[in-house]
Amino acid sequence: MPLIENLLKENKKIFFQMGGQGSPWYSELKKLYDSGTLNDFFHHAIDAVNELKSLTQNAVATPYGLDPEKWLKDESSIPSEDYLSTAGVSLVMIQMTQLAYYEQFRLKYPFSTVKSILASATGHSQGLISATLLALGLEGEDYYKALRLYMKYITYLALRAQEVFPYLNPTDEELKLAQELGLKDPAPMVAVLGSEHKIIEELVHKFNEKNIAPKIYVGLYNTPTNRVLSSYRKSLLLFYKENKSFFEENKIKFIFLKTTCPFHSPYMEESVPKVLEDMKKENFSYDMKDLKIPVYTFANGEDYRKMSGLMPVMSRDLLVSTLHWDMAVKPAINTVDYIIDFGPGKTSQRLTQETITSLGGNINVLCLANPKDVKELF
Repeated sequence: MPLIENLLKENKKIFFQMGGQGSPWYSELKKLYDSGTLNDFFHHAIDAVNELKSLTQNAVATPYGLDPEKWLKDESSIPSEDYLSTAGVSLVMIQMTQLAYYEQFRLKYPFSTVKSILASATGHSQGLISATLLALGLEGEDYYKALRLYMKYITYLALRAQEVFPYLNPTDEELKLAQELGLKDPAPMVAVLGSEHKIIEELVHKFNEKNIAPKIYVGLYNTPTNRVLSSYRKSLLLFYKENKSFFEENKIKFIFLKTTCPFHSPYMEESVPKVLEDMKKENFSYDMKDLKIPVYTFANGEDYRKMSGLMPVMSRDLLVSTLHWDMAVKPAINTVDYIIDFGPGKTSQRLTQETITSLGGNINVLCLANPKDVKELF
């Protein structure tokens, strides 16, 4: 018997989560697209993005445009592999990928079927946006109407974020410094892996105190030994240079993420009102009261249903708020039997498994990006 059938029969509880930025998405989305089983989903999702083509063809964020259907039909038409990881492209396509996985799930088990066992949901970084869409509990044409609006929303958000931080590529000086330091592909976000948060926070504080360079912020606290720093590329490179010997001695990894904006930092503040104005014109009217299940924010662990203003809160959380992953998944401990992750990739599955374990929990996290887990679920 498929796991979901068994969970429904025994009234075991599940928790939904969506992944975040930095995950490769193309191969997974193409596989879903080529399957031919999600045609209605792709029609609405792609058509919604295409409705904003006049913006995406002339935007700082998408100098080579944004053409999901063309890219999915013909891989050779993609401008470059690096282009797929720029914020203007990746935010939109990562959301499309995880919602395609959700479509795969909901076609087998509609929201109305699993609502009795669906305890709550969350999302890692941009995944929080997708989590609110599924939490609306819509079905049929109502769901596709919301899907179209959400695809427009993430497109506007991606465009406005890069407008505020229009530095799509590293400068020659930054590339030279990175090469001298033995680093690759400098970006505005970097994962610092190893050591305790307190130690890295102290290093960041010292750097900010004594340098004129733009400040560095700890944007994401993923696990007890995994955090992400957000800033200008040069600041992050200088920070590494200043602490290179310490990092090497303590085997601390410094890995730039594949993105082009310093999300989860004050540098994104100016993009929030721009996005709100865009969505006001699009008549986005869904609010906290429309959520059928709790959605826990990584900003402070609160249930979105107890807050007000879905669009402004959701936008600020992705763009500006610091991410505390333990706060988002802690509600699952002692309340659910399984966590189901909708990708893309397996990064958020791993982060959650590590975080749950660090909190003393023991919950199995299954991911739709993992064929083995899909076989178990369905």
